[in-house]
Amino acid sequence: MPKKVDHNRRREEIATFTLELIRREGLENATLRTIAEEGGFSMGVLTHYFRSKDEIVGFAFHFLAQRSFDALDPLLETQPPGLACLETALEYMFPKPDRPANFSLWMSLWDRAIRNQRLAREHRSYYKRWRGYIKRSLTEACTCGQVRTDLAIANATDLLVAAIEGLWIYSVMDPRRFSTSRLRDLLGELISSLAPRASRSATASRRAGDAQRLAERVSVHDRAALPLGRAGRVDLSALRRVRDRG
Repeated sequence: MPKKVDHNRRREEIATFTLELIRREGLENATLRTIAEEGGFSMGVLTHYFRSKDEIVGFAFHFLAQRSFDALDPLLETQPPGLACLETALEYMFPKPDRPANFSLWMSLWDRAIRNQRLAREHRSYYKRWRGYIKRSLTEACTCGQVRTDLAIANATDLLVAAIEGLWIYSVMDPRRFSTSRLRDLLGELISSLAPRASRSATASRRAGDAQRLAERVSVHDRAALPLGRAGRVDLSALRRVRDRG
């Protein structure tokens, strides 16, 4: 009997190797012949599943997006609805220190999507689904009274998605300024801006208390040079670094 082939698995194997090749060599160097030769596939097998490079890359983009959502879903299931899910989803999208090449991979795919309708459709589909996660969490947070009652959910969704994308790019281009700890602080600021006025005041008071307690724990020498942020306020992130040095 002829060997039964799992065609979906075979396509995913090709997509996985294609993504790795794009990470290493860049999208322009990931030709059909290179994918076949370095991946150990015959050209016949490759063209049986994909008619062109754009078709492979489009499927690989879809596969990568699906894999991301498959990893996110179980994380969200462990969180209560509302802001906890929102924070988990947004933090999940931060760059992973152990996979810096993911940035160049996504940038390559985005660049090609500008000029390729198939990839553009995959791109729109991905972000439609990603915005759905954010919109659902914001809607739940509104129902739970965790955000302002006058919050425009659609606008807030787009702003959060754009903000996270921007922080992701900056963290890769300027990792010293946008460290993992600072990204979390900035994410906290974003989420706090959604809260009702009373909650924002309580958060501000709590942070002021945190800064005061940290200031009391640093040495007298360091206290004379406490890092200041906007409006002359203590920069809490920098203050934590002063504390940690001790």
